[in-house]
Amino acid sequence: MNINPQLFLYLFFSFILATIVGTLSHELGHYLVAEWLGYDAEIHYAAMGIIDSTHVTDTGASDGFWITFGGPPQTMLTGSIGLLFLFLYRHRFHDSSKLAYWQWCLVFISLFWLRQPANLVTRLGAWIFYGHLSSRGDEIRLAQYLHMPEWSILISTAVLGMMVLAIVYFLFIPQKQRTTFLLAGLSGGIAGYVLWLKIVGKLILP
Repeated sequence: MNINPQLFLYLFFSFILATIVGTLSHELGHYLVAEWLGYDAEIHYAAMGIIDSTHVTDTGASDGFWITFGGPPQTMLTGSIGLLFLFLYRHRFHDSSKLAYWQWCLVFISLFWLRQPANLVTRLGAWIFYGHLSSRGDEIRLAQYLHMPEWSILISTAVLGMMVLAIVYFLFIPQKQRTTFLLAGLSGGIAGYVLWLKIVGKLILP
């Protein structure tokens, strides 16, 4: 097992930062749609809230759909742009035995897609440990709006997210850096989730 301690620390803290940035940019998608529809909105550490909607003349049910819709496509579009640039510069990756800083940046942008499988895993974990399936979450609410099976959007986008991870891992991460990347991703992603969503986030953006 080939583990580079220096690279591990770099990637570990990068995954923590990416978790925070990904969460806030996702909520920014909701926020921008809400503001565009005329709502007075604000961003919290893990949610977007409506401060005042009394001045909105039309608050039809479609508003709720579009505000909910504002988050997931933003995250997946960002990841898709990162993946596109990976393929545009694929020859620079294939010729590298170790990735440069700018190459890692593209990798992390493409991994915005990981929000989808991460959401699925956390909900399945809650089901295993607490015995109930949560009906919360953007993808589940979107499926309800569209009268689709509740978990259909979440599961399908999670599968796409895992496909993106597999593409990035096997096509763009040099073989000798893969183990370090995988261990740093698992530990850094969990640490970022706990640090931001359970400890620090609520203190900074309650």
